Amino acid sequence: MRNELLKFSYENNLGHIPSALSMLDYLEVVFKYIKKTDNIIIGKPFGAQTYYLVWKHLGWLKDIQNLHMGVKHDEVDFVLYSEETIGNALGVAAGVALVSDKKTYVNLSDAALQMGNTLEAIQFIGQHKLDVLVTVDYNGSQVTGNTKDIIDVTAVIDFFKNNGFKTYITDGHNKDKIHEVLKEVINFKEPTVIFFETKKGYPFKEMMDNIKQFHYRKLNEKDIITFSEQI
Repeated sequence: MRNELLKFSYENNLGHIPSALSMLDYLEVVFKYIKKTDNIIIGKPFGAQTYYLVWKHLGWLKDIQNLHMGVKHDEVDFVLYSEETIGNALGVAAGVALVSDKKTYVNLSDAALQMGNTLEAIQFIGQHKLDVLVTVDYNGSQVTGNTKDIIDVTAVIDFFKNNGFKTYITDGHNKDKIHEVLKEVINFKEPTVIFFETKKGYPFKEMMDNIKQFHYRKLNEKDIITFSEQI
């Protein structure tokens, strides 16, 4: 799907390419386990082309043209909530799960773990043992630099564990490992988090080595040719 993602991004003038590539592998698998009728909450709305393409391949969306650069819940009817600023999604998920008998799924960036609202929601979900599955795009990078140099979120892994979450860490680019962990957890009805270790811009070395340069940059025709030849 990488070639398709590059082409779609170019044709629709979309940025956030490294972020889209970062979560492509695990989201392709995740949405084979999450149902369209589950409570779907998007806490990492940018890199939206990945969501759109995955949902199109699943038959959930027919027309993915003219959608926004960030996922918006008023455009995608099966997305219950998608935020525009980081930090609110897990709190929304807590409230939804408290009154719902369906599984609530949330995808977060690791930068969202720096936010106080997120930490509060972790405690609330854990205390009430809510049926929430969280996936984290654990790529260690945000727009202003490396996450560990801004606010290191490593300790939040233990914070999830200490607040009652079943906690997993796995390779977010290895499809076999992604399937393995999802098969294990998908029927859990308790707080669960999976940290998917990923790399922004994967598998393109030029992007991975120049994240700041590529973060917002739109692809040109030369980029498409160059990167497509590397797949």
